[in-house]
Amino acid sequence: SNMSEILFATLGTSQRIMKLIESDKEYGGPQSINDICQNLHMSNRNARSILSRMYKKGKIDRVSEGVYRAKGDSREYDGNKPHYRK
Repeated sequence: SNMSEILFATLGTSQRIMKLIESDKEYGGPQSINDICQNLHMSNRNARSILSRMYKKGKIDRVSEGVYRAKGDSREYDGNKPHYRK
């Protein structure tokens, strides 16, 4: 696949991650890498690399190791929240 396809795929995924961590639904809010993998059906490696890039760009905050939330979101991370079901 060519480079633009890869870029578009990444763009779409980071936008989906933002929607998830900004959501006030029961599965939204601060997310661990594992939550993102389960909610968005992504591989751990893919989730990690995109989250790392989003964090370096200042789009998201790191709550703790492997846990991220939207900038300005004061919600605490809840490890027991449900995951998204289609």
